[in-house]
Amino acid sequence: MKRTTSGRRPSAHSAGGRHRGTRGQAGPPPNESRVSGTRPWPNIHSGHSRSYDGPVYGKRVSPEWRAAIVAVVVVTTLLVLLVVHGRTGAAGGTAARASGGSTAAGSPGLSPDGSCGPGPARIPLTAGVHTFAYHGTSRHYRLSIPTHYDGRRAYPLLFDFHGFKADGVLEEQRSRMGAVGPARGFLVVTPDALGVPTRWNTPGDPVKADDLGFVDALLTDLGGRFCLDARRVYATGHSNGAEFAAALVCHSGRFAAVAMVSSTSEARCPAGRAPATMAVHGTADPSVPYDGGLVVGATVPVPAAPVVMRGYAGRYGCDPLPASTQPAAGVVALRFTGCAAGSEVLFDTVVGGTHFWPSSPEARRDPHTSAAGRTFDATGAILDFFTAHRAPAPSTTRPTLAAGPAGQ
Repeated sequence: MKRTTSGRRPSAHSAGGRHRGTRGQAGPPPNESRVSGTRPWPNIHSGHSRSYDGPVYGKRVSPEWRAAIVAVVVVTTLLVLLVVHGRTGAAGGTAARASGGSTAAGSPGLSPDGSCGPGPARIPLTAGVHTFAYHGTSRHYRLSIPTHYDGRRAYPLLFDFHGFKADGVLEEQRSRMGAVGPARGFLVVTPDALGVPTRWNTPGDPVKADDLGFVDALLTDLGGRFCLDARRVYATGHSNGAEFAAALVCHSGRFAAVAMVSSTSEARCPAGRAPATMAVHGTADPSVPYDGGLVVGATVPVPAAPVVMRGYAGRYGCDPLPASTQPAAGVVALRFTGCAAGSEVLFDTVVGGTHFWPSSPEARRDPHTSAAGRTFDATGAILDFFTAHRAPAPSTTRPTLAAGPAGQ
């Protein structure tokens, strides 16, 4: 009987018997088609082919087939390595690490013409929700980016802090900063506070979260990922978020200005600090009384909003007599100018306004607020204020952010 090249007898069919494959393996039944279009898997040690749902049994692998198989294995290995590397990079982009202090992910640099050169480790993030690890705790924030951002010139950055018991999603609905800010050229960060209920530590309680350190570390990380203007970093917030924003801007020389909504917190800046300061407050606010008194849930009374804002103007060396204007119906603006380092204090009083962010969906539905509380564009007014103010000098900020050219 004729033998195969392997020295084994060819398989055969017999009545009541089985079809046998290579090395005595059971092959397909007699009535099963062998034509499947698939290739045999090689047996590297013996030079034989193990059948894999295919038509060839007991054949030697030609040199051409062996080379093709090796090429497939190499390409597959490279693809696996690329996928693993890509997943690692993506994880690094959405879960930035900070071991405690502020550690820059890389400096974007700044060219003489106001554009940012390629940073050594710049990994820009996409718009959306991101996680940032700080002191072993995962912190979450929402990031909004201008559609025209290209990384070539320095952009302003704005932090928007939600109020007590709220979160970043609700704050974006109220302030609309995440939509309006990027349309006006700002990158907007809307972080979530910790705690149940959520609350910003403003500061003073060492047992609670180190929110000042968290924001500082996050700012450093973003400065390594985006081309940011070190002289145009701002903070705003609502209620407890406004209180925190005021404390943050006072204690950090990295911020140029602050805007408070529904809270005129009396933050005391260190000597020499005079950041541009704005507040928007309704006269009918039942939670943080405009005329002073007990804040809802607190035991210590707060001073009247006009007194607080005049205090800022006095400490910053502003002209004692403000200019009074009416930017919208039912809104009175007091503007204190001539302040130290070109700073300014602006106080927008919303006559009849309640605790809701003016013109927010909640304010428009509130039967207790005034027409001004329902329609005044506080968000636009805040962005106008920020656009008009920069930090006095690049030396007051950290080198991880780019110092954009004047007039940008």
